[in-house]
Amino acid sequence: MQFRILGPPDLFDEERRLRTPLTSPKQKRLLGALIARPNSFVPREELMREVWAGRPPRQARSALSTHASGLRKTLAGAEGARGGRARLVTGTDGLMLRVSATETDSGRFCLAVTRARGRCRTAPEEAYAILREALVLWRGPVLDGGGPHGPLGATLAERLQDVRRQALELLFDAALRSGRHPDVLSELREATVAHPLCERFHDQLMLALCRSGRGGEAIGVYTEARQRLTAAHGHTPLLRARLEQIGTQSPELSAAGAGARAPVAFPPPRSPAGRDGARPHRFVVRHVERPDGPAERSALGFLTDLLSGRELHTGGV
Repeated sequence: MQFRILGPPDLFDEERRLRTPLTSPKQKRLLGALIARPNSFVPREELMREVWAGRPPRQARSALSTHASGLRKTLAGAEGARGGRARLVTGTDGLMLRVSATETDSGRFCLAVTRARGRCRTAPEEAYAILREALVLWRGPVLDGGGPHGPLGATLAERLQDVRRQALELLFDAALRSGRHPDVLSELREATVAHPLCERFHDQLMLALCRSGRGGEAIGVYTEARQRLTAAHGHTPLLRARLEQIGTQSPELSAAGAGARAPVAFPPPRSPAGRDGARPHRFVVRHVERPDGPAERSALGFLTDLLSGRELHTGGV
């Protein structure tokens, strides 16, 4: 039987393909608190704060026993005659849920992410398949439908959301290493929206765009993300390094087994209005003396100036 909390909490019999929902929000929060500390007694005081979201009533202790009894009956009914020893144990120190990591969707997910992390560099195709299967376990927000989380549920949800973010980073990395960049472009865009301050997602999106021959769009991603990320983190080392690669047309932009080597394409230059047949203009970096010396001439400096419009002029060449 699976104890599922990556979405609405429920119990799922994998053999019979039967789902047993938990209808009581308090039982959902109780199950979440027990899964947060599996195979160990959780003190009743903590469980009361969890079940009533920090505001337990006067008769909370007896009411907690009632909710625990109801959860115990639900567990027994879901497992039926195949159930062995009692899952939910009552002790002087509190309540304990007997459950292994592979019997919870959250445990399976974390184990799969760990397994994929070890294969991402050496076997990216395998890592990609593992992560795709693991991400299917998410049916919605952690402990969805249980109302406000208590301290244990909130901590558990935050930790699992962070592992999910790591799983997405690994998935995109595996896709980029195995030439699947077209398959994850839309998901990368969604990830940058959902996690606007995650520099890694923006960097992966830039790389996927470059490997799809869309270097101009990659520079657009840099332009949009740079100000926001700099304000939040003070610097953007990943994006600056990726922009430097674009400026130098680094082989890294189409290497690492990415399938066919797609060139990094930029919009073609346009002739000025009113000058039909005139030769296209190109951008040239103007040498400008600064208090601290001549202007920097690196590819990164050129692209930064190009995007900002500083120290550039056009001339027919």
